[in-house]
Amino acid sequence: MSAEESTEQAVEAPKFTAAQIKAATTKEAVLKALLDQVDTAYKAARADVQAMLDEQQRTTGGTKFEATLPDGTKVGDVRLSGGEKAAKIIDEQAFVEWAHKQFPSEAITKLVRPVPARLVKGVQPRFVTLLLEQMTAAGVAQVHDAESGELFDVPGVEIKPSRARTHSVNFTRASKVKRAGRELVADAWRAGILAPIVLPALAPPAPTAAPAPAAADESEAAA
Repeated sequence: MSAEESTEQAVEAPKFTAAQIKAATTKEAVLKALLDQVDTAYKAARADVQAMLDEQQRTTGGTKFEATLPDGTKVGDVRLSGGEKAAKIIDEQAFVEWAHKQFPSEAITKLVRPVPARLVKGVQPRFVTLLLEQMTAAGVAQVHDAESGELFDVPGVEIKPSRARTHSVNFTRASKVKRAGRELVADAWRAGILAPIVLPALAPPAPTAAPAPAAADESEAAA
């Protein structure tokens, strides 16, 4: 067998045809274009809803609201989640000085170089974590001394938000008498009901009304 024949046999036939590749790349490009539109609209809608729910909760205390289709069919609930708070050290010097005074056994001293060295006093990390966890659980910048029974105000610490408020969408589940919320949304989308409302940029153009027939001439009508 010649070298030329061996090379020809080693060439592997293409796994995909040009038509298959074109169909796949077209599909990806179309989905990417649609995804960009949906993602932009979704982020704007979510920001609007969060602002509305925050205001509603502030004024009425409401935290749960229905999501419905234009005809009133319920597809889910939107629930507001309050932001979490945690104890945070905002003035390290005040906190360390207090900790050294109240719990001297938890103080640590280490040498920092270069020379001249200076003493830097701190507090055992595990003890700091314990104190912060206690204050977070209590919701106040205070700790309880188990030995003395005394309640201490802790300087240099505040209870501050650690997680922003948010909300979640929970779709209704399917039952024997109704379809799942996601399926109902899909049905309404296929029917062309939702696009003009939620994605007007992708909605099909409204059908053009047929021109009204011209009025007959009075003389022709008389004839």
